[in-house]
Amino acid sequence: MSEFSSFLKTQSDIHAVNAIAAFLSLTVLPQPDSKPVDLVVHAGNAILETAHAACKAALDANCPLVFSGGIGHSTMLLVERVRAENLLPEENLENRSESEIFGALASQVWNFPKEKLILETRSTNCGENAVFTKSLLSELEQKARTIILFQDPTMQLRTFVTFQKVWQDASCKAVFYSCPTFVPRLQTQDGITIYAADLPFGLWSPERFLSLIMGEIPRLRDDENGYGPLGRGFIPHVDIPAEIESAYQHVYGLLNNHGKTKGRILT
Repeated sequence: MSEFSSFLKTQSDIHAVNAIAAFLSLTVLPQPDSKPVDLVVHAGNAILETAHAACKAALDANCPLVFSGGIGHSTMLLVERVRAENLLPEENLENRSESEIFGALASQVWNFPKEKLILETRSTNCGENAVFTKSLLSELEQKARTIILFQDPTMQLRTFVTFQKVWQDASCKAVFYSCPTFVPRLQTQDGITIYAADLPFGLWSPERFLSLIMGEIPRLRDDENGYGPLGRGFIPHVDIPAEIESAYQHVYGLLNNHGKTKGRILT
């Protein structure tokens, strides 16, 4: 991952990226006196560890597990990762939705009971993950009241508030928890900027990671261009601390002045 060093030159640069990533990787976990978890939902992405962790959480809670995800921008990356590790036969990958791929991994590789799997195969974005999951659970007469959400850590905050927004008019009120599995973090080693050593293997390319975190902040803003009530209304109002806005502007300046990413990574 030495490519990070072409974008990030100083510790201030790395600190800004880490601050944004930590903010986006929202962690809200059940407490010892919380009600038992009765559903785990995993929103499709290309990071295998998030799905594996969702399986473990559902097994621990002895509850159903929903894999939500159709065929979208992360699907090919997921297929490539599964192929690289030789985890599934090709028939489980060709023209399959993200939820179908994760469902096969869960039952065939991670020993999750197939009868407790629920596959939502149509969604292609965060909003649809929430809407289609809610609709499917209603069709199946599943009334979940305590739900843990797993997602790509860079989209964990937006997934959490989106599910809250979609569920606010549900007949069965739900309490949501947010589990990002891990918090992305960069470090410098021998003069090279890399992912922190304790993070999982097979993470995003540097360009994709920076594109993801930089795309989230504008979406979370509550203005005419954001997803908040003053914009598209996809999510409730989210407070973005001043230090996160400052970190965003810092990284934006770095990338917008870099020939390789100018006008492309910030969309």
